[in-house]
Amino acid sequence: MVNTRTDVELAAAVQNALQRLLPQIRAEIREEFRTGSGPSGSGGNP
Repeated sequence: MVNTRTDVELAAAVQNALQRLLPQIRAEIREEFRTGSGPSGSGGNP
């Protein structure tokens, strides 16, 4: 039932999406650490 071409296309689409999103995710994580290191009112680590 597995269509190989569909699996390859899906894998390529996921990889493409990850390559586009990773820099944005990294920037958001960096921003979160920057704001989280200040007052702990933003719901960061206890």
